[in-house]
Amino acid sequence: MKNFNSQKIIAPIMKFVNMKGIVALKDGMLSILPLTVVGSIFLIIGQLPFEGLNEAIANVFGPNWIEPFMQVEAGTFAIMGLIACFSIGYSYAKNSNVEPLPAGVLSLSAFFITLRSSYLPEGGEPIADALSRVWFGGQGIIGAILIGLTVGAIYTLFIKKNIVIKMPKQVPDVIAKQFSAMVPAFVIFLLSMIVYIVSSIVTDGGTFIEMIYNIIQVPLQGLTGSLPGAIGIAFFISFLWWFGVHGQAVVNGIVTALLLSNLDANRVLLSQGDLSLESGAHVVTQQFLDSFLLVSGSGITFGIVLAMIFAAKSQQYKALGKVSIFPALFNVNEPVIFGFPIVMNPIMFLPFVTVPVLSAILVYGSIAIGFMTPFAGVTLPWSTPAIISGLMVGGWQAVIVQLLILALSTAVYYPFFRVQDRIAYNNEQEMEQAS
Repeated sequence: MKNFNSQKIIAPIMKFVNMKGIVALKDGMLSILPLTVVGSIFLIIGQLPFEGLNEAIANVFGPNWIEPFMQVEAGTFAIMGLIACFSIGYSYAKNSNVEPLPAGVLSLSAFFITLRSSYLPEGGEPIADALSRVWFGGQGIIGAILIGLTVGAIYTLFIKKNIVIKMPKQVPDVIAKQFSAMVPAFVIFLLSMIVYIVSSIVTDGGTFIEMIYNIIQVPLQGLTGSLPGAIGIAFFISFLWWFGVHGQAVVNGIVTALLLSNLDANRVLLSQGDLSLESGAHVVTQQFLDSFLLVSGSGITFGIVLAMIFAAKSQQYKALGKVSIFPALFNVNEPVIFGFPIVMNPIMFLPFVTVPVLSAILVYGSIAIGFMTPFAGVTLPWSTPAIISGLMVGGWQAVIVQLLILALSTAVYYPFFRVQDRIAYNNEQEMEQAS
């Protein structure tokens, strides 16, 4: 069994996780975190859900008091695709041990080359020297990711193969590195221009970013935003963790861009005052994952920690419960996953994958029936404790759902814990008698 697991499951997964593109994607997307988390604070202040409070503030500061807050939103949420493009190209080169800054700069240039050079209003004439900012944010993020990965790979290949302009040794290293980037820069710009031409022909005047959005991003957002998509995300995080692979890191690397795009689409609806499923709001966003499917950690192991503290007979689990409770409050459960252990433990496999799946169904259903509104506005770090995170992302309704999830975790894990605790207790008794 162990041989089968290592050969058939762990090895391919680890190979995938350690691919340069996947690592660059994961590292690059992390650069967006300050934009979404801190930017969301300004966004929610500018979109207060209390009409009376809005009117009171407007009476003091004027009707345009929200404009500065929306300006912060314009420099955070609205440019996360742009930042991702730079960061992914940078991260790809950095992880390949070559000078990373030119890769980020070239990725950004390639991104702009593929865009329109003028703004085209709906039903109007093109406006020269203006760009549509909508493609800088969530709508353009998949295209930005593809550009960042491609540019990072091309730049790295040229540097590794030493296909560069070589400068004399007397030239300062800082200057020499910039000349080294010129050959790959020419190739990248040429390819970007070709992509621009081909995209314009294929889409009858459209762009590469728009084409990727319509062909790839919209279907993928629909898939991740569906109930099967939510269940798949919940299942694979726990499934991979059970084999000892960091499931959250793997799944986040794949779906974060899509979940942030869902969030950005919801943000736009919120700013229009029409955040509802009828208006096309997405159910599954980054908050869906961070604040509900990761409550107390991957696998939602709160029930195990509670059982260890109040129902354990074995000294082993009594001690582990005391150690695990504080990290669990901040959604960190490595002490449980490796100390209980969950990893490769056949007794705990079923509850470990079942609890998150049932929770995904519960949260999805709560939004579908209108008990909770779709998420938008507030983005929190995944380590924000339950109740606090629920209150901030979805109000008292979200707190109720989180409490139900924690109760569900306790009910499902408890009988399996009793079996595991009995085994540990019997082993301790045998050891005492032997001594």
